[in-house]
Amino acid sequence: MKELDFRCSTIESIEQLSKELHLIFDPDDLQDWEYRVGNPKEIERYISHYKTLDNDDKKFSLMEIIIQAATDQHTSAEVGKYWTIIEPILKQNSAVHDYSIFYWCCFDNPDVNDCWDITPYMRDLWKKMNQS
Repeated sequence: MKELDFRCSTIESIEQLSKELHLIFDPDDLQDWEYRVGNPKEIERYISHYKTLDNDDKKFSLMEIIIQAATDQHTSAEVGKYWTIIEPILKQNSAVHDYSIFYWCCFDNPDVNDCWDITPYMRDLWKKMNQS
């Protein structure tokens, strides 16, 4: 498995996205911000906003929100529906999102059924992107 550098959201990207998308911003509570502020009902708005971004840190942070919102959908069919939109974005911007893809693969748990709903999709993408 290839080595990846750890990556997380920057305070600047969190603050800017909070303003742009009217998300909660509390400078004293930034740990896991991107996993708490997303609303699965707003996923299409997040995806639309992502497509306007040209800053890699903001793309990284917003994609974390998008992935969380996808995995929080009410049905597996909805997760799959949004995956068809998210996957090409991840592929196109893989240099920005490699760490996210790896993280959401949840490789520390061999039982994919005991992971996030998006994990099987991420593992499949990881496999496709890392075939020799």
